[in-house]
Amino acid sequence: MVHVERGKGMIDKEVAEQMIQVSRDLAEMLELAFQAFRRPTEESIKDLDKARGRVGQSSSELKKLLISKGSSKKNGKEWAKPFLSMASSFDRMAYNIEGIVYQVWIMLQKDVPFSDRAIKEVNTVFQEAMDLLEDLPDLILTQNKSLAQHIGEKVRSVFKIANAYSEEHERRLIEGVCIPKSSPIYLGILESLDGVIAHTLEVSGKIASLSSKP
Repeated sequence: MVHVERGKGMIDKEVAEQMIQVSRDLAEMLELAFQAFRRPTEESIKDLDKARGRVGQSSSELKKLLISKGSSKKNGKEWAKPFLSMASSFDRMAYNIEGIVYQVWIMLQKDVPFSDRAIKEVNTVFQEAMDLLEDLPDLILTQNKSLAQHIGEKVRSVFKIANAYSEEHERRLIEGVCIPKSSPIYLGILESLDGVIAHTLEVSGKIASLSSKP
């Protein structure tokens, strides 16, 4: 557990609240994607579609808010740049979660089986990605450098784990241990989770940079 203290950041309160809403909507969408992976059903896909709509709405509201505030004399376009970059990272997270949804849909439509080992590995990376995304609201609220550093260290650790899983999976595939038709789905899900994690790090880094400004 990281001790969280409020930093000296410069994030506008209204902007912070909307960023927190987007990150929470993304966390919910990722959680639903995880549940759909564990039990792929038509209903779980429908739940994901609804969550995707909520993410789209909150993300759109964030961008409108940033453009509005960035056009004011008080803030200006330079002020808006790092926030618009974070908004773009949020959109990329949603895009990567949609990639997971697509893979889950294929699993459902083609009844693609996963080995117990593959399920365990995907579950592990899913859980790490969800934990990281759940840290973002606290980071946005506090702009705490220690928490940002913790996220960075955790991301590097998860990347190593995911890369090891991918390499080991490819070795098992060559040896005929893995089911060939499940391989692209397995690797596709891991790649999409890597994308979610990478853009979580991007947001974390931008917030840490803002909190360092005088």
